[in-house]
Amino acid sequence: CKTLDSSLSPTIGGAAGFALRGLRSPDGDLVRRSRTSVLADSCMSCMDEDDSPMAMGRRRSSSLPRLSASLPDEGMERRRLRVFTTVGTPLSAAQRAEDYSRVCRRQGIVPVSLDNAAKMISNQATNQALVGDRQVAAWCTAGLLDDQPKVSLRDSDVGEDGAKAIAVRLGAKLESLDLTGNAVGARGAEMIGVTKMPNLQVLILSRNGLGDAAASLLFAGLKMQTESKLTRIVLSENQISRAGRAIGEALPTLVHLNSLDLHWNYLAGDGAVGLFEGVMLNQQKGGALARLDLAWNCIGTSHSRTSMDVLSKAVQAEGALLHLDLSYNSIPAEACRILGEGLKDNHALLGLHLVGNAAAVDDNGFIVPANDWSAGEPDLRPASGPKELLGTTKQVMQPRVVTQQEREAIRGFFRRVDIDGSGCVDAKELKDYLGTVGIEVTREEAQTRIKHALPEGETEMDVEVFTDLIESMILQARQKEWKDARRFAELERERSALEARTSCWICECWQPVEISYEGEAVAVWVYTSLDNFQRATKLTQDDSDIFSCQRMFPPDQISLILQVDNSCQLVSGLDTVDLEEPVSIRLRQDPKLKSSQDGAPTSIEVSQVSVLQLGSGRKHKRKVGCPSADDEEPELPKRAVVVDDPNNPSGFLVKPRLTEAEFFAKKKKAPWRFDKSIFAAWRYENAKLYESAFMNDWPHLKVHRFIKQLDKREEAARALQAHYGEFIRLYRRCAALASDGSIPMGVGMNFSLDVLTAAGLVDDQLRISDVDTMFIAARVREKGADKKVMLVRQGDSLMRFQFMELFLRTAVSRFLKTKEVDTITEAIDRLFEHLRQQASTLQNALNDFLEQLHTEECDTVLRSYENVLKSIYRCNSGHWAKPGEERLMCCKAFEGILHSAEAFNAMFTPREVTYAFQMGLQLYPDEYFDLSFAQMSFLEFIHGISAAAFLRGGDMPLSVRLKELVVRMVEKLGFTGLLKDLR
Repeated sequence: CKTLDSSLSPTIGGAAGFALRGLRSPDGDLVRRSRTSVLADSCMSCMDEDDSPMAMGRRRSSSLPRLSASLPDEGMERRRLRVFTTVGTPLSAAQRAEDYSRVCRRQGIVPVSLDNAAKMISNQATNQALVGDRQVAAWCTAGLLDDQPKVSLRDSDVGEDGAKAIAVRLGAKLESLDLTGNAVGARGAEMIGVTKMPNLQVLILSRNGLGDAAASLLFAGLKMQTESKLTRIVLSENQISRAGRAIGEALPTLVHLNSLDLHWNYLAGDGAVGLFEGVMLNQQKGGALARLDLAWNCIGTSHSRTSMDVLSKAVQAEGALLHLDLSYNSIPAEACRILGEGLKDNHALLGLHLVGNAAAVDDNGFIVPANDWSAGEPDLRPASGPKELLGTTKQVMQPRVVTQQEREAIRGFFRRVDIDGSGCVDAKELKDYLGTVGIEVTREEAQTRIKHALPEGETEMDVEVFTDLIESMILQARQKEWKDARRFAELERERSALEARTSCWICECWQPVEISYEGEAVAVWVYTSLDNFQRATKLTQDDSDIFSCQRMFPPDQISLILQVDNSCQLVSGLDTVDLEEPVSIRLRQDPKLKSSQDGAPTSIEVSQVSVLQLGSGRKHKRKVGCPSADDEEPELPKRAVVVDDPNNPSGFLVKPRLTEAEFFAKKKKAPWRFDKSIFAAWRYENAKLYESAFMNDWPHLKVHRFIKQLDKREEAARALQAHYGEFIRLYRRCAALASDGSIPMGVGMNFSLDVLTAAGLVDDQLRISDVDTMFIAARVREKGADKKVMLVRQGDSLMRFQFMELFLRTAVSRFLKTKEVDTITEAIDRLFEHLRQQASTLQNALNDFLEQLHTEECDTVLRSYENVLKSIYRCNSGHWAKPGEERLMCCKAFEGILHSAEAFNAMFTPREVTYAFQMGLQLYPDEYFDLSFAQMSFLEFIHGISAAAFLRGGDMPLSVRLKELVVRMVEKLGFTGLLKDLR
C-alpha cells in the first residue's frame, strides 16, 4: 500500500515523492499533492479503514476531506488509494503509543515500551535482533521516529522494507543513519539513494552484503542529489568490486563529502580505476574529500599500475585529501613506485598507510618500494630508505631507555633512602621510598623485589643494585604505558597489531617539534633515531643567529644528535643516554665549510645522544635546544595534527615529503615567468594573427562594386592589411560603445559617424549624408552571399568586415575621388593618418593594461582566488550554449557579476562594461561562423575583471585594485552566494 502526502496540509504519511497531477477534492478543486515511496507493504496490508493510521489521524481531526485516485503500483496494476489529510500538530506520547499498539495488534507484532523502543532506535537495547522490518515499519507508521534525527539500528535485522520505511518517513529530518550489520538489499539501497534527504550527513551501511548492484543503485541516486550535505559514507565489508566506478562517478557531485570508508571489499581493476578517477575529479573541483580508507581490498591483483597511475595524478595536486589508507592490497613494488612519483610534490597528504604492500613509508612521508629498502645512498629520497622503516613489524616494540640524568637522580634518592647511613637499603627503607614516589607496596613485596635483584642470601642493596632495580621498574612502567597507548590506538583505528607503528602523522598523533641551536657555527644539521641517524635535516639561521628547523615526531622517545660544522654535539636542554653500540654518522658538507679534500672528516662515531620524551605527557608543540625553552604543562594526547597559520612568521612550518633541495628551492625563489603563470595561455596580437583575421574579412567586402580594376583591389588589400592593428582598436572601441551586450557586438551608424567626425574627415567634401549612404551600402551583403548562413546577424549594426568596407569607401570617396591623392594606397594611408591619434590612444591603453596585469603580483592575487573565480565563472556561463556545446560567458552575465560585486564608480560606469569585456577578449580570426569571439573563456574572464579594475582608476597598483575587486566579488558571489545561486 502507498500513501499520498498533500502539499496543502501535512499528513501522517511523511515525505514528498513524485508529483501527482489531476487529483481533485470532493468539491472539484484541483489539489496538488505528491506520492511517496513504499513505507512498508506489511505495515498497512492488514489494516482496515478504521484501524489505519490515517483513520487514527482522522478521528483526532474534525471534518477532514477524503480524496482518492488511481495510480499504478510496482506491479503495474491499478488500485484505489485513499488519502486522508490531518492537521499538522505533533502527536503526544500517549497518542503515538495508542497508534503503535493498534498497528502491532493488527500485524501480530509484540509491542515494546516506548523506552525500549528509544533504546533500540539508538542501538542501546540488549537484544537488537528483536527489531526487524515489521517493527521498524510500525515505528514509522506510528511516528515514533519523527523526533529522531540520528537513527542507529546496528545488527537489527533490518531489510529492504525497513530501510525504505526509514528513508521515506524520516528523509527530511534525518541527519545520521547507521544500518551496520543488516541486509537492506538493492531496493533499500536504491531508496536511500533516491530519497531526498537534505540534512543527512552520515550514512553507514557496513556489513550489509550490498554487492555491486546495490552499491551502484545507491550512488546513482546520491549522484542526483545536488544539494546533498553528506560528509561521511561508510560501506565497508559489502563485497563491492565493479561498483567502484559508480562510486567514482558520484564523487564530483558529493562536494561536502569528507570521509569515504570502503575497506574490506573487493575493489580491483576497472572498479578501482573508476573510483580513483572520481577522487581526482573531486580534488580538482575543490571537493572536501579528506579521508579515504581502502584497506583490505584487492587493488594489487588486477591492473594495479593503471590504478596507481590514476591515483598518482589525483594526489599530484595538493587538494583536500589528508589521509589515505591502502593497507593490505597486495600492491606490487612497481605500482607503489608510480604512486610515490606522483606523491613527491604533494605536501598536504599527512597520513599514508601502505602496510601489506610491497612498499613502506618513511618518517618524511616518502614511499620506499620494497626492492629499494637496502639499495643506494640512504640520503636519497624516495629511491631508498633507512635500514629499519616505520610501518614494519620490526619496530612494533621499541625498547625504552633511562637517561643519565635520571640515573643520577636515582643515585641522589639512594642517599635519602639510606636513613641509617649504612650505605645499603633494606626492605623497610625501599618500601618507604616507593611510597614517596606514589608506588604503594608492602614490606613483603619490597623484600621480594630485593630478593630478585640480589644474589642468594643477601638482604640489603648497595647504590648500584638500587639504581638497577629502580631503573628496571621505571622501564617496566614506561613499557606498560606505551603498550596501553598502542592498544588504545589499535582499538580506535580498528587495525591489526601488525601495523601498530606506522608513519601516519594523523593516526600516530605525531607532534611538531622545533629544534634550535645557539652558538657560533657555519652550518648545523640534526640526525634522529627514526631512521637510525642516516638522514640529516638542515637547520636554518635567522636574523638573531639562531639555527632552527621543524620536524614531526611520534609520541615516543626520540634520540637526537647535532652536526655543528664538522663535529657532533648534543642538544642543549635535553637528557642524554649512552648507546649500547656506537653509531657511525656520515657528515654533511656545506660550501662554506672545510671540505674532505682539505682534511675534514667524512664520518664520525657517536656513542652518546640526546633524548626527547614525547610520550602522553607532552604538549603537541615543543621547542628544544635553546636554553630558554621551558617544558610546558602536560596534556593528554589528542587525535589531531597541528595545522598552523602560514601567515604567522613565528609559527611552525611542518610539511610531509619536503626535501632539503626543495627547501633551498623555496628559500631561493625562482624568478617569475609568464609561461608558468595563470596568464600563460594568453594569445598576444601579432602580425600573423592580424593576417589571419584580415584574410577572413576581405572575401566578404563588396570591393568590386566601387573599385573595378583587379590590381587596384589587390593594392587596397595590401594597404588595409598594413593598418589592420589600428583598425581593430577602433572597431572594438566603437562596437563596445554601440552595444548593450545582449547580442554580439557591432558598430551603429551614430558611432561610425562619431569616429569619422572626431578624426576630422567629415567636412565640405565628405558630408554626413555621404557617410550615412556609405554606411547603408556597407551594411548590405552581396547578392547570393548568404548561401552560407552566418551565426551573427547584426541588423542595423556593422560587423567587422562591414566596418572595414566603410573605412575603405570613406578613403576612396574622401581622398581618391577628390584627387587629393593619386593611388588607393595613399588614400588609405591618409585615412589612417587622421584616425591614428584615436587608435594610438586605445592601443597604448591596452598595452599599459596588459603590462600592469601580466606581473607576479597580479598572478599571485588571481592564483589565490582561482578556485572561487572558477566556481563563479561556471555558475554564470552557458547562457548561449546549446546542449553539448562548451559553456562560455556572454557579456550580460559578465555585467551581472560586476553589478553584484558593486564594481562601478565615477570612472568605471555601467556603460564601460562592454569595453572591459572587449579588453578581456582575445582576437579571433573568425567572427561570423563561430561565436567564441563574443563569449569569454575563464582566461578571458580573469582578464575582463582585471580590465574592470584597471578602468576603475586610482593611484594604487593594479594588483591592489584587482585584489580589492576580487575580494568583493568573492564576498558577494563566493561560497555562500554561489550555493544560493545553485539552489
